[in-house]
Formats: sequence, C-alpha cells, structure tokens
Amino acid sequence: MPSETKALGRFFLIACIPPWIGWSLLRFGAVPSTGLWQLLYLTGWSASVAGLTATYLEDGADGLRRLLRAAVRVAVPVRWWLFVLFVPILAVTVAALLYVALSGNAVGFNAAAVLTLVAPSSLATFFLGPFGEEFGWRGYLLPRLTRKVSVVSAVLIVGAIWATWHWPLLYHSFVASPAREFVTIIVGVTYMSIVIGTVYLRTGSLLLAMLLHWSINGMRDIADRVFPGLPGGDDHLLQWCGVGANLLVAGLTIPALLVAGKVRSHSLAHRA
Repeated sequence: MPSETKALGRFFLIACIPPWIGWSLLRFGAVPSTGLWQLLYLTGWSASVAGLTATYLEDGADGLRRLLRAAVRVAVPVRWWLFVLFVPILAVTVAALLYVALSGNAVGFNAAAVLTLVAPSSLATFFLGPFGEEFGWRGYLLPRLTRKVSVVSAVLIVGAIWATWHWPLLYHSFVASPAREFVTIIVGVTYMSIVIGTVYLRTGSLLLAMLLHWSINGMRDIADRVFPGLPGGDDHLLQWCGVGANLLVAGLTIPALLVAGKVRSHSLAHRA
C-alpha cells in the first residue's frame, strides 16, 4: 500500500475515533456533562494531531516543519488579513438584514460589541476548534485532495467530511428537525470550508485559516449583541436567513478559490 494511502487511513482513524467516543459519551448521557468530564470535548484536537501525524508519516520531518511554519505565517498580502476580518462580519450582517426585511422587526446595531471577540473567554476558544482542527482539515487533507480533484471539489469534500465528523455534537438537533438541520448544517459547513479553504490555498497561512475559523464561530456567538433585538440562534427564520447569507458569501468567494486552482495547476504543470 502506498505511503500516502497508509497516512490517509491513519489520519482518519486518529481524527475520528477519539472524538466520536468522547463526544458520544457526553452527548448521549453516558457520563456527566459537567466538571472534568467536559475535557472530553478536547478529543476534537484529534483532527490536528491526525494532520501532524499523517504529515510526518507521509513527508517526514521536512513536511512536518513546513506545516508548522504555515501555522505561524503572517507575511501575506494585507487584503487577506482584511478578508479574515470582514467576511464573518459580512455574513452576520447580511443575515441580520435579511431577518429585518422578512420579519419586519427592527434590530439595533452595536459596533462596540464586535470588540468582545478579543475578550479572554473568546480568545480561549481559538484553542478549541481552530487550533485543534485546522492542522488536519486544511493543513493536511485539503492540499492532498487538490492533487486529485479541482479546488472547488476539494473544499466541498472537506466540508462534507468535516460536517460528518461533528455528528455526535449535531445528532440531537438533527433528530429534532432533520430537514432544517440538514440544510443549515450543510450550508454552514460548506460556507466555512469554502472561505477558510480559499484563504489557506491563496496564502499558505494556516494561521489565517485558524483565525478565520475562530472569528466565524465568534461572530455567530455574539450576533445578538452586535445586532440587539436579533432573536436567538434557535429562531427558525433567523436560521434560514443565515443559510441565505452563507450561500451569498460563499458564492462571492468562489472566484478567489478558482484563482487558487489556476495557480496550483500552473505550479503542478511546471513540476511535471
């Protein structure tokens, strides 16, 4: 079996088995969801552990060093830092505007609330999903898929795998409302996969990918503070407005992703 296939198989085993066990124990009531048992949520770090491990198995120490350098790469064009800053704000703003237009309800706007993203409690979440996952999904898996399929197909495949990987955390909400949850989850993860994947493929900075992952999650959590009067995230109309906003932002990002595909194809042609 080729080393790449072995590494990919080990990647999925390491990435999936620990969180599926840990999260299932928590979400299905096998253990208390309080106290030290909450540390089982950190089994999600297995995605990054898997990416680092598989990279070493496939590319050796040199490949591992390249991946670690990508995690601290800050020397990228300013426009990509602005992309990371404003895309999450744009998505939440579009969702809020759609909600106002469709519901007729007024909402306020509190720009200062955006600063709560840099509160210590919010900054700490960077080390959960973003740091604990991106070495795997974007750092390892995405580049390897782009060798086999187009960049658009690659980010969509990563998005589908990423959504499935979260199944223990999503199970109960999915069972409660299968159709709505399926659409909102698939569209939400696809939107994230497209914008985060675009940033990584265009800049080679895993740090920017992590920051964008973190800021999307953070803006979603503080949306009702930025737009006072906006209902909670379980409001059905707001969820559909979020679907529309995510589709719009993802669609606007596709041209930048296609450029990444052309650049990668040109690079591969020169290596051949």
